[in-house]
Amino acid sequence: MSGHPKKHHFVPQFLLRRFADSAGRLVVHKVLEQRQYQSTVTNLAHRNFGHTLYWPGREPDHVTLEAAMAEIEGDAATAVRELAERRSRTVPGDVQVALAWFLALQWHRSRFLMYLIAQETDANSRGFSAQQIQTSLLGQVSAHVINPWSLRNDSVRPKDRWNFLVSILLGTDMHWSCYRPQGGGLIVSDNIVCFSGPAVPPPAGVPRGFFDHGIGAGLDGFQRVTVPLGNDLALIITRDSGEARRLNTAVLNRFTIFNSREFVAHAPGWTGAHPKLAEDLPTWFEIQRMVAPAFMQNYGTHGVM
Repeated sequence: MSGHPKKHHFVPQFLLRRFADSAGRLVVHKVLEQRQYQSTVTNLAHRNFGHTLYWPGREPDHVTLEAAMAEIEGDAATAVRELAERRSRTVPGDVQVALAWFLALQWHRSRFLMYLIAQETDANSRGFSAQQIQTSLLGQVSAHVINPWSLRNDSVRPKDRWNFLVSILLGTDMHWSCYRPQGGGLIVSDNIVCFSGPAVPPPAGVPRGFFDHGIGAGLDGFQRVTVPLGNDLALIITRDSGEARRLNTAVLNRFTIFNSREFVAHAPGWTGAHPKLAEDLPTWFEIQRMVAPAFMQNYGTHGVM
């Protein structure tokens, strides 16, 4: 066990570095607590052996999923570098593909999502250990993301290369563009796949703002996905071809906070560099702390995955 890194990141370090200072430091805001602290890229957004598989009668497998996820992350890192070096709002097709699979990985391996599934299936009360629950849930990540991704270029049945979120993101009704705020100012959270807005009018009595917290619309019913990819770069994937030009840094940061479940982070010098944006944070955190208990199911209070 000592020969394998124990910190398994569910937000990859290559991405966190794009929000950190030159020393890799980040200021972290806890979502459900009115406190903040300083951390580092290495020490944030991970679980000790969080991607380890535990099988009866075998040694724990610390390598298989970490290696497979690293390949998807590697493609994504290359795609993000390409976007960062460009000046265009356009997102090339091959970059869209690489990032769509990466977003699917981020969504499926979300520790909050894994916690919700465990709660809904009542796994703990059925006598399953934490290791058994983790192995089962990671099996879903493998089945729905890693295996289809590994077959994406092979001559196999289309259904074997299929992922629901990838299919939606790469669909003809979704419009991809880069957002590049002059001077930066974007922040990151434990959940970079930020859903907002319903694609159709919400049910009577449900405020539209409710959907900006990444819940309610379903994976096929959201208006847009915003993805912070660095202090000065984000993706906007929307059903409205003209919407990207109407969004700004403050709005994207609000979506990031509302979709967070554990933390929000930025570089130590961010507040001084962006005082107006910093003024908005307490308001967005206050709203998130009021709304989140309705769907968090005690996440972070009665345990996390």
